[in-house]
Amino acid sequence: MTVTLSMLPLEFADLERFAADWTFPSERERNQFRVQRSMTELEDFYQTILPRMDALCEYIDQFSLDGMPRPAARLLQLGLMLMEVVPAVEVYRAPDVPNSIAYDRLRIISPNDPVRILDN
Repeated sequence: MTVTLSMLPLEFADLERFAADWTFPSERERNQFRVQRSMTELEDFYQTILPRMDALCEYIDQFSLDGMPRPAARLLQLGLMLMEVVPAVEVYRAPDVPNSIAYDRLRIISPNDPVRILDN
């Protein structure tokens, strides 16, 4: 018998396939991951996560950033990854910004992840 452990809240089991590989605590890591994906992968993520954003936001709104359970924090990170993916899918139609400097030359300056994860 195989036991599968959920990384996300149970009501988001349909997003579980993204939980291990698409969640990152920093904007820099999300950006780097995005530009290394194919458009097929990005579009799959976009088409799967976008319709669930209202439910995702409603779920994570019940927690404080000062103390969020790990499954909810992963869900938040999936939402943040969607924000990274949307321009690639809707605007650029490419994983990186076309006709721009190489992504690894950019230095993304953003605050540290404000989420404090509760491990119970």
